[in-house]
Amino acid sequence: MDLGLGGKIALVTGGSLGIGRAVVLGLAREGVSVALCARGRAALGEAAEAVRALGGKALAVQADCTRPEDVTRLVRAVATEFGGLDILVNSVGAAKGGNFLELTEEDWEESLALKLRGQIRCCREALPVMRARGGGVIVNVIGHRGKQPDGRALPAGVANAGLINFTVGLAQEEARHGIRIVGVSPAPVETGRLRSVFETEARVLGVSVAEAGRRWLAHVPLGRAAKPEEIADVIVFLASERASFVTGTVVHVDGGATRSL
Repeated sequence: MDLGLGGKIALVTGGSLGIGRAVVLGLAREGVSVALCARGRAALGEAAEAVRALGGKALAVQADCTRPEDVTRLVRAVATEFGGLDILVNSVGAAKGGNFLELTEEDWEESLALKLRGQIRCCREALPVMRARGGGVIVNVIGHRGKQPDGRALPAGVANAGLINFTVGLAQEEARHGIRIVGVSPAPVETGRLRSVFETEARVLGVSVAEAGRRWLAHVPLGRAAKPEEIADVIVFLASERASFVTGTVVHVDGGATRSL
């Protein structure tokens, strides 16, 4: 299937690892020029080299999306290097987990600063560039705790619920500018972040990490975690012309873990 992405320009935040890296490579295989950002220089460079090994164009920009000046510099760099921006994939952000009374002010601030405000900030900077090109697509990677609350993952739930509201609401406004905005809500995914969740769960419950992982995955009807590529494939499709009538919604790619409608 031709997704009609050849020649497009994309920016993937959090593009050095996990879902973000899988999206970067998926877009590159479709002929997209890809800019990617992350805070860690080494993994960022490795991801960019992987794009170039596929014969694609890559721009790696070290940036911290909790810093407004970094996001402004990032989007300007993409527009300068590639001449514009057609696709933004927000894969940045993680939220702390654990017992509510043990979570500190810093835990809450860090979780909301990157996961929620970081994605909002990236959208605000990208939209004028997309409007100038006559349209575009934004895909926000959210998370199923936005609709499936858990008392041990409250910062994630609050951040993700906010992003759901933001994504759907902003899509209503930007449709008149030819810009589609969609959310993708994965859970769980085989990443270093999931391992961290298992370790936190093990500490809270007083069990082994292996047992914590088994209990965590028991709520997924398909009985396993997703591979990052399984999430990336959906994101690449939603960014393409094949999904041209999809906007203002959140697609759950979570093995059936989300049960609310």
